[in-house]
Amino acid sequence: MRSLVVDIGSSNVKVYLAEMQADKVLYMKEADRFATERSFYLGHLSTDIFAIYGRICRVVMSLAKQGISIDSIGIDSWCSDFGILDLDSGSISMPVFYRDSRTDGALEKVEAVMGYEEIYRRTGQRKLKDSTLCQLLAYMEEYPQGLWGRKKLLFLGDMLMYLFTGVVCSELSVASYSQLYNMQKGEWDFHMLARYGIPEEIMPPVVPPGTRVGTIREDLARYLGIGRVSAVMPAVHDTASAGMAVPAEAGKAWAFLATGSWFLMSMELDAPADAGKSYEYQLSNTGMAFGKVLLKKNITAMWLVQECRKRWKERGLNFEYGELKEMACRAEPFRGMIDTEYEGFRNPEDMVQEICSYLKDTGQEAPGEEDAGQIVRIIYESIALRSAEALDMLEDAADRKIEVLYVIGGASRIELLNQFLADATGLAVKTGPSEASAVGNALLQAYGTGMVASQQEIRSVSQAMCRTEEYQPRDAGQWKKRRGEYERFKADTDNRAIYGDGKDQCKSLTRRRTL
Repeated sequence: MRSLVVDIGSSNVKVYLAEMQADKVLYMKEADRFATERSFYLGHLSTDIFAIYGRICRVVMSLAKQGISIDSIGIDSWCSDFGILDLDSGSISMPVFYRDSRTDGALEKVEAVMGYEEIYRRTGQRKLKDSTLCQLLAYMEEYPQGLWGRKKLLFLGDMLMYLFTGVVCSELSVASYSQLYNMQKGEWDFHMLARYGIPEEIMPPVVPPGTRVGTIREDLARYLGIGRVSAVMPAVHDTASAGMAVPAEAGKAWAFLATGSWFLMSMELDAPADAGKSYEYQLSNTGMAFGKVLLKKNITAMWLVQECRKRWKERGLNFEYGELKEMACRAEPFRGMIDTEYEGFRNPEDMVQEICSYLKDTGQEAPGEEDAGQIVRIIYESIALRSAEALDMLEDAADRKIEVLYVIGGASRIELLNQFLADATGLAVKTGPSEASAVGNALLQAYGTGMVASQQEIRSVSQAMCRTEEYQPRDAGQWKKRRGEYERFKADTDNRAIYGDGKDQCKSLTRRRTL
């Protein structure tokens, strides 16, 4: 069986040809990779789904001309962003990118109607500025009649699947991330929809991951020069798909860190974690395949490096990621630390300048703006500290002590960061697939088409296909001390000294930090 796997990330789109053979061995081959297209459309930074759709179609046509047939297609993406489908006209609005400024002030508008503690109790979803709920309120403010009539809300991955199939539906993992889905009842939260004036008719039916929802439209199949191709919903939330690719061994308690622009410290649970602790720690409980629950904490991570690299490139310093990794290895350890969740890092014009200013404002010695290795090392160390803190939160909320941390996704190839994670957590760190979301997508397509029969079989396939590297803690004492400093560093507020001994060594942080 051959499947086309489309994995849409905030920076690029990856398309793979996956082949599951009769002996249950999975092979993955990259068919295309391209930048995620964005346009400034009707006043907002938006994801150009039509450009992405067109590029995927060209990949399918190219494969067909080479005599390579596919049996199924599945698309995963990030969450929250959506478009509105008008069933009467066939028009689709462009999904506004979650980093657009239209949700500024949306948290307060949400809380004016319903407190976040009640929202959390109903949805299991943390307070999030760019949640679907926040984005919908911003959309309704701009287009007061935009949701009325025969309209349907479709999330980014759902929308692309609709363009291929004509089937209107959402998938559980992405629907449950929206802050509009009741995790206890397993359905859209109609009480919340009513409270916020959102017509319930816009919410599509929800299917579990691994559901075959139909086939590629006949007219499109003729245009592409292909035969009958099944459409299978993977876990559209890319992290939930990635969780299926973790090569976890039986008998050990494990967690996984899905790495990309965001890091998501994650556990796979049988039921939502303790609601009180989850709310306190601002964790998310969302859906996964096979009735599992994904407990996770978001961490701003490689976004910081990506934006720094973009700025250095504009200055004529064309560093490859491999070069930055090697330069970070040679840089001075523990030169400084940053709170990765500081609001100023959300979408600054100049990330390098923002990080250096942050270091100065917090009484630390900032490296030169062209000292890429030192800046990247500070980012890596801070990510590791934040990740260790997130794991502690998950362990407490789930009442589970973790023995092994699996690092999956693109950053699993950064050996230095893997070692930092082992040191900061005090755990054995094992790597999994670097393209975990795509692998999980392929495995769920195999499940949806009957090639594999269970989650256990999926885990066996994943274990067989990937080579695992292991990292043991080496400098646990030094990192334990650093973790204590990091906790004190983050605990201080705006106008207090937050670095060093609190005397004359530091300045005050006057800009608001969001923790």
